[in-house]
Amino acid sequence: MSTERATSPKHSSRVSQSAPVLKSHKHSAKTARVEVRTSAKKKAFYQRAADLKGQTFTEFVESSLDEAATRAHKEFEAIELSERDSRAFVAALLADATPSRALTAAAKRYKERTEA
Repeated sequence: MSTERATSPKHSSRVSQSAPVLKSHKHSAKTARVEVRTSAKKKAFYQRAADLKGQTFTEFVESSLDEAATRAHKEFEAIELSERDSRAFVAALLADATPSRALTAAAKRYKERTEA
């Protein structure tokens, strides 16, 4: 799916990169455009899905994109650990909190360099 379309200099960008993503679409100004080329068969399939949900085609596409983008963000931001890694992480949290000499020296060097 493309969010930009370069057809001529006057139409070099069809999407505002600074357009905010809003949960409530009823009161937001619609200033950006997204264009997708697909087969007639797929478009009919998508239109049928929109009809089944009682949405316009645009509402269906926008809500579907919102859901897919939310899933992608959550997948990217989530940290998944194996059972072994989870145990190691918890053990590290519960272990002695005294920093090693190497860590103390590194912190001192960092502080000297950044506060100068």
